Amino acid sequence: MPMNIDTSFIRACYISTVFTGVEQIYGINSQDLNIPRALLAEPMALIPFGQVCIWLERIERLSEDPAYMIKIAQHLDFSRLDVPGIRFLATTDLAMSVRRINYGIASFHSGASYYITLSGNIIKWCYRNPYAFNQQKTHDSLRVAIMLFNALKHFLGDDFRPLQLHISGPTVGKQAAESLFDCPIIWNAPQTEIWLSSDALVQQASSLLAENSTVSLPRSLFEQYLDMPQPHDTPKVLFEMVNYARFYGLPTVDSVAGLFNISRQQLQRKLQNHGFNFTSICGYILSHQAIKYMLVNKSIVEIAQLLGYANTHSFSRAFKRSRNCTPQQYLERITP
Repeated sequence: MPMNIDTSFIRACYISTVFTGVEQIYGINSQDLNIPRALLAEPMALIPFGQVCIWLERIERLSEDPAYMIKIAQHLDFSRLDVPGIRFLATTDLAMSVRRINYGIASFHSGASYYITLSGNIIKWCYRNPYAFNQQKTHDSLRVAIMLFNALKHFLGDDFRPLQLHISGPTVGKQAAESLFDCPIIWNAPQTEIWLSSDALVQQASSLLAENSTVSLPRSLFEQYLDMPQPHDTPKVLFEMVNYARFYGLPTVDSVAGLFNISRQQLQRKLQNHGFNFTSICGYILSHQAIKYMLVNKSIVEIAQLLGYANTHSFSRAFKRSRNCTPQQYLERITP
């Protein structure tokens, strides 16, 4: 059987509004969903999209409401995202925000695509994600459709209604969906599409935010935006899977293999094919993340806990193997 490590990632800040809405509407919190608090506390943390799909299915089961995404629609808005450095809707017009979303979102969700197509005088705002399946597709498609719909209403007013909507998954909450979007809805479509007249792009809402002519980002944050792993970049995917596993404790071969849904032997072979062994790559990744935490002034004790070590002694010993000095010694080197 082939080893499937073709994996998409999404940043915590881009999916967190779903969990906020679900907690407020249904009382289902991150603990109920088995989501580590430390994960949601790091807005730029990368989450395998397959894991997000498991949470979306778990929300449906716990809420007993297949149409839950429609019920939390007010929370699914780009303006509510805790995104460092980027305000997707803070532009002078709709066309500029559409471009900002279509191009900028690649730094927050890999493997998926947002784009515009034209058909006569009809604009189709499209979203395609090949990493969601079955009922997961419905939840994910509705999530994005609602976010795009809310972005359009931001500029075109609350009375805006699409000409047509395509949802790439089985039908849920048909009446509720038709009431929300107030337009014909095509279910089980090949991709998510929200249709509007081309005239809409030249319309202006009554109150628009003034565009900030300068954008200033810390270098470390800018580098994170550029460092989005692509699904077929196997070494980077392996790196980020190990890094993600640390939110559940010190990563092991079995825990990381489980994220890929492959056996430990398959994972070890894949690592060997790229010149890695699990112990060395895990040590490098955790020490690299430790340095990132040091740069934002986290204590040695806190860093050891965040990386899944049993105590600071274990952390110090592992860090020294990778960096040839203790965490305290490294911290003293980088502290002015």
